[in-house]
Amino acid sequence: MTRAAPKTATIREIARRAEVSIASVSRALNGKPGISEALREHILAISREIHYRPSAAARQLISGKAAVVGISLGRQDIDLRPYYILLYQHLTLALHRQGTVPIFFAHDQTGILPERAGAAILLGEFPDDTRPALLRERQVPFVRVGEAGEGFSVAPDDRHGLYLATRHLIASGRRRIVFMGDDLEQPLGQRRLEGYRQALSEAGLTPRTISVPHCHDAALTGYRHLNRRLASLTAGTMPDFDALVCETDELALGCLASLEDHDIDVPGQVAVTGFDDLPTLAARLTTVRQDIAAIANESVRLLGDAVAGKPPCHVSLPVKLIVRQTG
Repeated sequence: MTRAAPKTATIREIARRAEVSIASVSRALNGKPGISEALREHILAISREIHYRPSAAARQLISGKAAVVGISLGRQDIDLRPYYILLYQHLTLALHRQGTVPIFFAHDQTGILPERAGAAILLGEFPDDTRPALLRERQVPFVRVGEAGEGFSVAPDDRHGLYLATRHLIASGRRRIVFMGDDLEQPLGQRRLEGYRQALSEAGLTPRTISVPHCHDAALTGYRHLNRRLASLTAGTMPDFDALVCETDELALGCLASLEDHDIDVPGQVAVTGFDDLPTLAARLTTVRQDIAAIANESVRLLGDAVAGKPPCHVSLPVKLIVRQTG
């Protein structure tokens, strides 16, 4: 039996729920004056609640593809981990406020992006990423959410964040600190690893790493890799580390589950830290908080500069260590 596709939410549905006119909804979604900020936030909250997505085709008929921004995710579509889902939501909201329509493109759809969008935001950088070169060739303005390089880019201060987390563990007496991260043999995206190494070097300690393969379920991957190490221990013996610095909150949660299954006390015997401070997931986790909403807003601001032909720049946003129960 074939299931019917879910009905797309419409601007009329938002107006009905908010008990306002369609014109007021339009002003709220497009960042136009004429309504109070309280009403605007109320309308935007309803639009998020019912997963409203404006018709790109309708907007293009009015404004052309210049009104459309392509959001391109690296690797495979399956990479929509909680961090990227949250970032995508904030980007969508920030773009709506600018009166533009966001459209998702998988990384292998970059070739058709210039035909449908007037600008782009690139997420999820990976080795041999050809998207920036293709967009430059097609003269499509874009912003990368990632490390500094050619063109416009924005990112949290990853290196400093992991430096803070590692220094915190050292200050609390940890000396056998291991870093766990995705694909650590790859040259790209190792700023967090660099921060960990810097802190250990300053303390005269030896760095040790656990590299796990990139996977859509990072928590499960972290659990499996650590579980194999712990399962090899002789009964009653402790692991050869007293702290785990994890590249993401998801990896940290997998490690916490594995340590719990092996009756290893956290943080008494092994401390664990993460990175991102994802809502709900990091409720009891010592982690590094990055402001995902600020990253989205800065990406959209920089995209305006790119479209205007201004000189490119990189923006590094501050992070903060959040100490909770795990370390």
